[in-house]
Amino acid sequence: MAIAYGIIDAQAGFMPAQVAVAGTGELGVSEGEQIIPVVNRLTQYALAQGWAVFTTQDWHPTQTAHFSATPNFTTTWPVHCVAGTAGAAIHPDIVVPVGATTFHKGMDVLSDGADDTSYSGYYAQTETGLSLPAWLAQRQITQVYLVGLAFDYCVGSTALDLAQRSGVVVRVISDATRPVAMASQHTMLARLAAAGVTVETMNEVVA
Repeated sequence: MAIAYGIIDAQAGFMPAQVAVAGTGELGVSEGEQIIPVVNRLTQYALAQGWAVFTTQDWHPTQTAHFSATPNFTTTWPVHCVAGTAGAAIHPDIVVPVGATTFHKGMDVLSDGADDTSYSGYYAQTETGLSLPAWLAQRQITQVYLVGLAFDYCVGSTALDLAQRSGVVVRVISDATRPVAMASQHTMLARLAAAGVTVETMNEVVA
């Protein structure tokens, strides 16, 4: 059984504002910085187990309907993780192993009312245009563990699409992610349960 470990959008822009860390606070998720040591420990475990490792990053254009000057924090957001900026970079304390594959998402210039696929890593691609589902298929991955930010949006959406569209077994590590809001967290938990996605703690994974 081939397994992959995905670090979803652990980017500076999604971390709360931090002194001397460029790009933080653009769309800071409360307690987001607390996932860093958990993610890094899980990365070490994944490497020791021989799992394939990948990361995703929001890689937005400067102008897109995904952003708004008056964001509602459910479908529109403040400017964040613009391609090539400090906010789009993986947080410097997150250890990304050599050989991990990077996927970018949210690159479309959205118009108002357009279907927004920015949240899900299912639609992410490498610089050469390889999609995440194709990458998993190439490696005959049957199980995926996911960590990162934010649980109720990008992590959860990636988990749902991989489970429902790619047919892999998906597990989300609860203490290696944080939500934007409690209400959307509860909604996502229900959606994941209905899709057969398991939510586990780090200790349950490494036990």
